[in-house]
Amino acid sequence: MKEEEIRPKAIFDEYLRLAEEDIKQFFSDKSSFVRIKCPACSEDNETFEFEKKGFRYVRCNHCGTLYVNPRPSEEAIRNFYTHSRSTKYFAEHFYKETEAQRREKIFKPRALMIRDFVGPTKLATFADIGAGYGTFLEEIRDLNLFEKIIAIEPSEDLVPILKNKGFEVIQKPIEECGIILKNKVNLATSFELLEHVFSPEKFFSSVWQILSEGGYFIFTSLNINGFDLLVLWEKSKSISPPHHLNFLNLQSAKILLERCGFRVVKMFTPGKLDVDIVRNMYLDKKVELDRFVKFLINSDEKTRMNFQTFLTENNLSSHMSFIAQKIVR
Repeated sequence: MKEEEIRPKAIFDEYLRLAEEDIKQFFSDKSSFVRIKCPACSEDNETFEFEKKGFRYVRCNHCGTLYVNPRPSEEAIRNFYTHSRSTKYFAEHFYKETEAQRREKIFKPRALMIRDFVGPTKLATFADIGAGYGTFLEEIRDLNLFEKIIAIEPSEDLVPILKNKGFEVIQKPIEECGIILKNKVNLATSFELLEHVFSPEKFFSSVWQILSEGGYFIFTSLNINGFDLLVLWEKSKSISPPHHLNFLNLQSAKILLERCGFRVVKMFTPGKLDVDIVRNMYLDKKVELDRFVKFLINSDEKTRMNFQTFLTENNLSSHMSFIAQKIVR
């Protein structure tokens, strides 16, 4: 897989440009920003790392999580996602124009992974949190794994698309779904969402509420201890405020999950793009690299692929996945 196949440069760069304009509109006044403790381990022991587009990124000295502190309030973040141009562009252009490639490269393999996990016994209720354009849910539906499929998606731009595809939609953030779905969901998924939320702890706790006893939660997020993020650091396009506020790692996410009432069944980094992302930034003259990394990304394709396999197999990729089970507290 190549970065350009699932994240075309022109489309993604326009999204980042609009996000930078949105910062001026929604977050020019930093006086309303709030200070937080580490969103993973809740320690108050941080080191300043860098500032990017007016947002201050710090790293927890206890668990290694990178996060924005201080940050916009929860209300301000929701207002941003409701009204910002970059969010609307992502919904109207990015999802639509990359759907075919992402279906084949990401969503079909992801649905098959869910099938293998579920096994032959059909489960009652499945929910995808942040269902987006619904492509993943279409693949899930085709596999006939669940009696009921629910799309949880607060975006007013995406809800009509999901409904037109025939899905039951709850137009609320997961943090407001506890009463509606309490103990009703056997398996919930969330992909590339944790980095966006105001409070990862509140997010995980809300997922815990909707799960049935012994229910499972499968999610992906960005791993700050992964190769491309460590190499590119503040120049990484993935470290993109105001959208990405939280960068946990395998251990800090495990700490938070356990505090929120989950047992971690499996954690791994299945990423396939670290080397390609770094190489593209270097070829685009966006970053300077040390001798070893420069040697690596200038090597032949087979060597680059072998190194990516090494990163994946040793949990060193910047894309991490978790399977967690609800434990009754």
